[in-house]
Amino acid sequence: MKKIILIATFLLIFTLKSNADVTPQYLGSVNHWGIGVAQVGKDIKIYDTNEKNAKLEANIIWNEFGKVECKNTKMNCEGREMFLGFAPENSVALFSVEDETDDWIKICYNQKRKLFGWIKKDKDTKYLSWSEFLISYGRKYGMYLFRDVPKDFKRLYAAPNIESGCVDSFFLANHISPWLVSGNWVLVKVENYDDKQKTGWLRFRSDTGRLFGFVNLK
Repeated sequence: MKKIILIATFLLIFTLKSNADVTPQYLGSVNHWGIGVAQVGKDIKIYDTNEKNAKLEANIIWNEFGKVECKNTKMNCEGREMFLGFAPENSVALFSVEDETDDWIKICYNQKRKLFGWIKKDKDTKYLSWSEFLISYGRKYGMYLFRDVPKDFKRLYAAPNIESGCVDSFFLANHISPWLVSGNWVLVKVENYDDKQKTGWLRFRSDTGRLFGFVNLK
């Protein structure tokens, strides 16, 4: 009986963990890249416009245990569909951003269905460009490349352009530390699987904005 209880407890914890952590893993994992990310608090109110009398489209509430509740909407309340990145144990919830003004941020609040809405900026909600995101979060958590990124994108260059020439490459990185961002490139230190460290410019997104990697929030 004790063995059954232990197994059930393990399965419950594993399920909660797998449902809670949301980070893109493949090139097609992110349906909307946008201009950056929105860092949000635990009570997210999404409106149809950024005007004074805007209609409330959805109210998403989450906690540090990964529980997500959706109010005022018929949308499927599934973290993997909504968030661009979600690590509740680290108090991090992120949406991709379509546009921003002085007081508002237009987000994609459902990656699968490409649903958009507006949220108000406050002390818990702010916009970060991709460059700001990679530096502020990447220096804290590190970054990684998606699992299906071709080996051509695992090359390090002398400068943030292909013409500068490849100075090194890697197969499987244990950790990638971003230092500086220039356009679609990021200067990184890579700790390879064989513990060798390599440094150079890495292309982290395409000219159309498609991401090749993400911040390692877990």
